Amino acid sequence: MGYTDVSHNRCFSKMDRINSRNIKYVEFDTSTNWASNLPSGSWLAIILTKQSKKKYFDEVIKKSIDRNVCFICSIGEQQNLVHDMADEEIVFRDVDIEPLHLPKHMIITTGHEDLEEGVWFGIFTASNDECEIEDVVIINATNDDINGQKITDLTAKFQQGYIPTND
Repeated sequence: MGYTDVSHNRCFSKMDRINSRNIKYVEFDTSTNWASNLPSGSWLAIILTKQSKKKYFDEVIKKSIDRNVCFICSIGEQQNLVHDMADEEIVFRDVDIEPLHLPKHMIITTGHEDLEEGVWFGIFTASNDECEIEDVVIINATNDDINGQKITDLTAKFQQGYIPTND
């Protein structure tokens, strides 16, 4: 269950499904076409946040919406900011005079501070009545290389039945 380097984007190679969902990990990187690793429908974005530039979060949110995301779940230090930015982008696209892409389904947004709890929520609990979530894409927007290994270890624990506790 390792990951491979794809054009400087670390993505999980073929991984077992968890809760009937495919799990994928993508590193946000402005020097690559990171968004080409996103699905085009019926998916959930988990955006890992830390002290990053607001314009990077904006790019992740816009490209996720352009690829018909069903659910956006932000996790980490800037989760409130990302959650608010996602809601604002959805409303902006809904009311703007210019025709900007907005999926036919409602996009649900949430935020979580804790990594384990947020990823578990995205894989096991998050749902959208208007579209079935088939893929979960964990987008690392933190510039923290260790997150790839953390996610690999965490998903292995989830496959063995681990449930995070609220301590």
